[in-house]
Amino acid sequence: MLEAKLKMNLLNISSLIARTYGDHGSCVMGYNLLLDGKPVVPQPAQGSSTCEFVYSTLTRIMKANGVDESRITINYGVMD
Repeated sequence: MLEAKLKMNLLNISSLIARTYGDHGSCVMGYNLLLDGKPVVPQPAQGSSTCEFVYSTLTRIMKANGVDESRITINYGVMD
């Protein structure tokens, strides 16, 4: 389980990247970054490229904070 401070930081980082990067890529629904099968943050955008960029950044941050990579998965959702 993520500590509350890290989870809040990930949420803030996700929002900041999505606002800065913009909403790019194919429209997908249900594109989720999961930790132990539970969502880490809400889907940051509808665009698949934006979600991939945000989730790759958050994954690196989680690993740098001691989260084992085997606990992190991505559900790629479905095209809308």
